[in-house]
Parts: sequence; structure tokens; C-alpha cells
Amino acid sequence: MAKRDDRIITSVYLTKGMCEQVDKAAAREHISRNEQIRRYIEKGLDVEGYSQNIDFIAGIIRQELLAVYHIEDIKVIVEQQTNRIAKMHMKSGKIDAAAFFLLIKVLMNMAQEGTGDQFDQMLGEAITLGVDYMQKKDFQINSFLHDTDNLRRIADKL
Repeated sequence: MAKRDDRIITSVYLTKGMCEQVDKAAAREHISRNEQIRRYIEKGLDVEGYSQNIDFIAGIIRQELLAVYHIEDIKVIVEQQTNRIAKMHMKSGKIDAAAFFLLIKVLMNMAQEGTGDQFDQMLGEAITLGVDYMQKKDFQINSFLHDTDNLRRIADKL
């Protein structure tokens, strides 16, 4: 605690709710309301100081990175990685297309025993299910695929 002549008396208005929270915290710590308020103020000042330190450190890191890597070098690396990711997506798309056409061939083989209308119906149903799947959000996919009873119900409706 500061010396008596280092202290300044000030008034602070608190809401009833704030005062109740301060009093509860003070009671847990076995200290006065005033001491609890001083601690909260010190914590707030510390946070502000940490924020300034973080900004200062981030500036140093940024400066060091720019000293080692020039913006043009960073842009080249980002472009290379972007191109690599785009190529991987294209490969995935090709595999998906191959699987789709394999499905069509399987349906055609199965439909040889049936009519062209039956084949068209099976193909339409497969496409409808695929479109329904693609419309799911990322967080829905796992539960959607694991719920086999629901998948069977959806497929039976078509």
C-alpha cells in the first residue's frame, strides 16, 4: 500500500450491481471494498501496459521479418502456395468427376435389366442426393454422414 502522503482521495460512482460484485470479491479475499477497487484498477493498468508491450513486441517482430523477407519474396511464396492449393483442388475435382462417372457406369450396368426411364430415375436420385450433400455446412457433414438411418430415409424418399 502507498504511503499516506502518496495517496489521493477520489470519488467513484458505481452501480448497485457493480458494488455488489466488488463487495463479493472483497469478502472472498477478506479485504475492504476500497482495497478491492484499488486491485481492480491496478489490474486494468497492467492490462493496458501489457497491450502496449504486445504492440511494441509485434512491431519488433514485424520489423525483423521485413528485414529478412522482403514483401516481394512473401508475395511470391504466397502465390506459390496458392497455386499449389489450387492444383490440389483440381486433382480432387478430377477424382470426384471420375467417381461420378463410375457411378453412372454402374447404374448403366444395373439398368440394362431395366428401362431407360429407370436408369434416368436412378441417376436423377443420385444427383439430387449429391446436391443435398453439397449444400450442407461444414459443421453438419460429419453428423449427416454418420446418421445412416437418415441417409436411408432420404434415399427412400426419392
